This record gives sequence, structure tokens and C-alpha cells, in this order.
Amino acid sequence: MREHYNLWLGRHQPPGTEDPDFIRMADAVRRLQDQFTASRPPPALAAHAADTIEDLVAALARYQVGEPDQVAGRQFAAVGRGQTFVPPVEIDSFDGDSVTARVSFGRFYLGSNGAVHGGAISLLFDDLLGQVANAPGKPRSRTASLSVDYRRVIPLETELTVTAHTSRVDGRKVFVSGALRSDGHLLAEAVGLFVRLLADQQ
Repeated sequence: MREHYNLWLGRHQPPGTEDPDFIRMADAVRRLQDQFTASRPPPALAAHAADTIEDLVAALARYQVGEPDQVAGRQFAAVGRGQTFVPPVEIDSFDGDSVTARVSFGRFYLGSNGAVHGGAISLLFDDLLGQVANAPGKPRSRTASLSVDYRRVIPLETELTVTAHTSRVDGRKVFVSGALRSDGHLLAEAVGLFVRLLADQQ
């Protein structure tokens, strides 16, 4: 399914451009985020972890590149495209105008009392609806507005279904709707307005 998704995005990577070691590092960072949020380490371990992370930050800083050359966000065969900010989404189907996917929010996305932070839900919708608005063959667009309605408490560490589809196009304006469900129950829904860029815009 993910290969079908990559081809529709028009970003199918030629052989040799995938970076499995970077993808492994991204997965490790995602797990670190969850464990960091969920842990209460003793002072000695916290100090050791800080030293280790600071050393890693310094090592990676030596290889900093500009946006056009970065690897994160461009590993389309990987969950989250090799980035660790957006929730990890597994694409099941994508036809250019609609997408169906699965997502599970780890402890990193906790709001309180076992519920996913509302901002993480908005982030999920902005990312997925934006992928529909920017499908291949369509002019590049940017988010102009995003409205999210929260219908139920959204649980952590539970596989959820998320969908998005183009609802209408009005000139440069593209309206995309989305929904997040669990066992058929509507948890949240969103409507995004994306504006197609002019030739001199980025």
C-alpha cells in the first residue's frame, strides 16, 4: 500500500536514495520521545542521559545541511517520512483526492488524563489534509485555515483510523475534510482551507 501511496505522491524514490540508517535513527528518536515523557529517572540517570544527548547533538551539528539537502521528511517509505514531529501515520490507501490511514499516538502526545493533546490532533489533520491538497498534478498550496471539532476524548496508544478527502475546489481555494475514528466512533473531524500558490510564491 505504501508503494502505491508513494507513486501517487509523485515522490517515489529511485533505488539507493532511501536511508535505512537515518530511518532507524528517526524511529529511535520517536521511541526516546515517548520514554522521556513517561519516565521519572533518578538524578544520576538523568544526568547521564543529558550528557549522552548533548554529545549526540554536538556530533549531528557537524553535519547540518540546508533544507533542500535534509533527509528528515523525505523518507517516503518510512512511517512519518523520517521525521519525528508529526504523529506516525501508516497509509492504507491514497488516490490523489482521498486517503485512508492508521495512527497511534504515543505518550509523547499526551495532554492529560490519558487523552491525546488537542494540538497533536490539529497537527495530524494539517499534515494529512495537506498531503491531499498537494497531491501530484495539483499546484502547490499552503494551509490558510484549519478548523477542528473534537467529538470525544482521544485515547493514547490505540490504533485509530484517519481519513481525508477533497470536498471542493473554488479557484485557488481547496477545501479538504478529514475525520478520526475508533471502532466506527467519530472522535474528531476537520475542515482545512488550502490556497494554491502563485508562480512567484513558495
